Amino acid sequence: MHSFDTTLRQEPLELLRRWTARRGCCQHFGGIGDMLAIAGAPASGKKRLARSIAEKLGLEVLHLAMETYAFADDLDRLLGEKGRLRTWIEQHPQGCVVFENVDEADHSIQKALADIVENGADDAPGLYRGALFLFTFKIKAPEWLESDFIDRYYAQPLLEQARLYEALSTVGTADENGGVKPLFDPSLLNVLSQTDLLLLHPHTLEDLRHITETMLQTCLDTWRKNGTVDVTVPHPEPLAFALLLSFSPYLNSTRLSHRLPAYLYDLVAGNETCLVDVSKDVRNWLRRTFASEADLKSFGKYDRRFHLLWERAEENGQIVVRLRSIEERSNEKHAQDYPFDETLQIHPANGRGFERIAGQSRVKKQLRAMVELLNDDEGLRRFGITLPKGMLLHGPQGVGKTLLVKAFADEAKLPYIYLHGSDLFDESLIEEAYQRARLAAPLLVILDNIDVKGLINGNYTPVPTEALENAIDRSPDTPGRFVFTVMTAQDKEEVPKSLMHPGRIDQFVDVPELDREARLFFAKKLLEKPHADIDIERITRYMSGMNGYELERIAKACALEAIRQGKERLDEAIVINEINTIKYGTELDRKRLKNFEEDLRNSAWHEAAHAVVSLELLPETDIEQVTVIPRTEALGLVSYDQEHIQTNMSVEEIKGSIAVALAGRLSTIKKFGRDKGLDTGAYSDLQQATLLAYSAVAQYGMDEALPNIDVELLQQSVSRTLFTRAVERCVARWIDEGTQTAQRIIDGHWELIGTLARRLIDEEYIEGRELKRLFDAAKSDTAASENGAAGQ
Repeated sequence: MHSFDTTLRQEPLELLRRWTARRGCCQHFGGIGDMLAIAGAPASGKKRLARSIAEKLGLEVLHLAMETYAFADDLDRLLGEKGRLRTWIEQHPQGCVVFENVDEADHSIQKALADIVENGADDAPGLYRGALFLFTFKIKAPEWLESDFIDRYYAQPLLEQARLYEALSTVGTADENGGVKPLFDPSLLNVLSQTDLLLLHPHTLEDLRHITETMLQTCLDTWRKNGTVDVTVPHPEPLAFALLLSFSPYLNSTRLSHRLPAYLYDLVAGNETCLVDVSKDVRNWLRRTFASEADLKSFGKYDRRFHLLWERAEENGQIVVRLRSIEERSNEKHAQDYPFDETLQIHPANGRGFERIAGQSRVKKQLRAMVELLNDDEGLRRFGITLPKGMLLHGPQGVGKTLLVKAFADEAKLPYIYLHGSDLFDESLIEEAYQRARLAAPLLVILDNIDVKGLINGNYTPVPTEALENAIDRSPDTPGRFVFTVMTAQDKEEVPKSLMHPGRIDQFVDVPELDREARLFFAKKLLEKPHADIDIERITRYMSGMNGYELERIAKACALEAIRQGKERLDEAIVINEINTIKYGTELDRKRLKNFEEDLRNSAWHEAAHAVVSLELLPETDIEQVTVIPRTEALGLVSYDQEHIQTNMSVEEIKGSIAVALAGRLSTIKKFGRDKGLDTGAYSDLQQATLLAYSAVAQYGMDEALPNIDVELLQQSVSRTLFTRAVERCVARWIDEGTQTAQRIIDGHWELIGTLARRLIDEEYIEGRELKRLFDAAKSDTAASENGAAGQ
């Protein structure tokens, strides 16, 4: 094998030899010649090993970085008629293709590759039959990188490989909806499990020394062969080790392969011949300092950095570049001076700040105040305090927390490291992120979705905190040299409490549902598409209660529906229907609904009564619409403007809400009689009314018989039997009072309810403003009639 394989342990080297020996003798796959999987920690030499395999086999090689195919739209660019892979294979049918980090490709692309392995291309089954596919992917979970597991793997590879792939099938990253998206498409894992897997050990310092020596010799041979420069190296091993130390504390094969040739060339450039040597003092220092192999992790953990001091002279007519000494220095450079892998990339501030985010004025004000604090050195000194270590933004899904955090970085003109999803479960990655952050200070570390749960040993567990707590505690907090941690979470209660101790994450920003300004922004984006007359204020009201993900979907959903209907422009009906679909579910196929006409009549009288009683008892709560269009989540509904729903409710408002909830059933019974009007459609209404009554009595102490007592707390902490019968009597009384109130209003407005019900049957929905107009007109007519009667 290629000389690079000296860094492989005996076990993987033996497996590789067995695979090479049987190559071409055992046909496993219907679509390609052969395949091999290579996995290991980030920067463990997977890419270099794949290239060396191709070189040893004498094959032309195509290297594909699969992170550049991370979207479904990239499928044609890779596998289409003029796609990169297809056109290359047509020219090199016996070639080797390296799919680097295939776990970062979109699932549609992973599945397509699995199909090719199994069956070949759909339109050309034999196209790939002579090709060798090498798949590499990263493993970050520490338990799969421990020496004990890797040793067990090579002792019984079939068993442990199956266990590893089974675990990988459950690993994922957080998606845009807060769920977990698997790293691998099942079909790709299936084909990977059918071939050998080279599981690489994490590199040791000794491995990197060998790699550096190999790269040094390769550079010298190449330059000598090309006539670039003839370099003589009397002491190659100590020179290679010294060159390796110059890359500390970030020692990995990826960085070496990118930077070492350029570093070495700069030393010898401008000479036809040159001698590069290491002084005796340096050789002695290296032997003495590294007499026993150092732990590779210690270089990053303790920020060990080495500065190489070179001298250039002419000796005996020849240019000599000699390493005179090596100095181990303290932290002086910023992390931006070093090239990092993509996961720990330091993102620069782009200066746009909050201007790209609509709405959330209060949140932006709080974040701007924090920006000012980070820059207020004088104020901190005046009060004798240090900077806070971090801040948590918490709020519902889709309200823009991630956008706000990144805009906060821009507003503060601070670069940042961004970690999310499975990154948060990798404690070694967390440690490295903060090490790099300290080098780059001042800097933000953004930990997105810190309340995410991960599957560990078959159980969903929160993010491990020990490494994170230590990293935050060690973060500098001096003005101009700080590392400030910003976390996001949907539920503050789900964030590990140990992270929110004073001196850690002790600044909190509550991010509420999107306000009118934010919704108006999305409404304006919608109206950038061709449209007929659409009331932007009206659709903005209808969007209340929707999160950012849902609002992003509206424009495309409306356009698709207009195309399906053969319309050239969007109209208001399409927009409102799509908003309702996202909020309340898909419209049901009425042909499949048994007794649809009867259900429609019941629903019309039911919803009309809800609306009228709500307008009477809860006039401050604006109604968006009343509709009897059947959807997956309701056969009809009264929807409210979420901006005007109160969370702090009075006794009067709770009693009013109970009456509103009960009004639907009472109306259908009055109209159709008890036999037909008493149906299951009021199920959720009864739940709501009963819960409100129970909460008022048992939690809020609002009943005169049990005033100011939190009965539920006593039942949970003292005895379940306390006040049980009293609560039952009180809840029943509240429901009875709500029933009587609703019945009185229904009887008093029966004509209006009938008018609304018939209109709902004909038109299927009534807009909130029109409903209010009809209600006010009916009340005026009633008042005029009563005044006329009194006058007579």
